[in-house]
Amino acid sequence: MLGAPTSEEDRPPGKRWRYRDGQCTLDVQLYPDVQTKQFGTLAYEVKSDDNTDEGKRVCMAQLQSRAQARH
Repeated sequence: MLGAPTSEEDRPPGKRWRYRDGQCTLDVQLYPDVQTKQFGTLAYEVKSDDNTDEGKRVCMAQLQSRAQARH
């Protein structure tokens, strides 16, 4: 939905995908399903460079808009 991540990091048994867009960062934690071995999202965190609640809300809206534009 968001396209290719800006960076990927292996964190066995999972991995982290980071999406960076301006002052916004989205970290997605992926872990494999025990039975299927397919990776799925277990957790995510949205951050803003200014580290304020309003900045996080703006970033969340920006990332949602980006996902909808790609959909």
